[in-house]
Amino acid sequence: LRRYFINGLLILLPGVITVYVLVFSLVTIDGILGRVIAKLVGFHIPGAGAVLTILLILAAGIFTTNVIGRKFFQWAEQIFLKIPILNSIYQGVGQVVKAFSASTETQRFQRVVLVEYPRLGVYSLGFVTNERVPEFSLAIGNDSVTVFIPTTPNPTSGVFTVVADEDCIPLNISVEEAFKTIISAGIIGPTGKTP
Repeated sequence: LRRYFINGLLILLPGVITVYVLVFSLVTIDGILGRVIAKLVGFHIPGAGAVLTILLILAAGIFTTNVIGRKFFQWAEQIFLKIPILNSIYQGVGQVVKAFSASTETQRFQRVVLVEYPRLGVYSLGFVTNERVPEFSLAIGNDSVTVFIPTTPNPTSGVFTVVADEDCIPLNISVEEAFKTIISAGIIGPTGKTP
């Protein structure tokens, strides 16, 4: 009975969590924009805020795929970068988004490694994010790399570390496989199989 329960849990959990996050996000967005729409039209329309958000995201995507849209986006970006407090927030969020979006031009996470963290004898899965930071290499005294160690089950948060390149153990797995392993807390191994 226990085995069946665990198997059922492992099968249902990813779908349940995905639906929960989606519903929570849509309800939150609808709550914020729904009030604005209700004030404009005089009554509440359930789901209008979520629909409007999806339409705005699609419109922004369509608009920025042409020359005029890109120029407008660059102009707006320059304005954000000139405002003292907003510029650091904007740049930080922008860098995180770029890091987590796989691009054909550049793979932000260059390779998957194991590093001894948080203490000797304990290894954590990490992603090399930069292999050329001379300042760190000079400070450490040998070649170093920057490694992002994500947390489970939310890999968008984690720890930024500077590690001597020789202390990184390279793994022959893809970034996607590593993310699946991290999100599942190791239940799904790099081969994509559960025990």
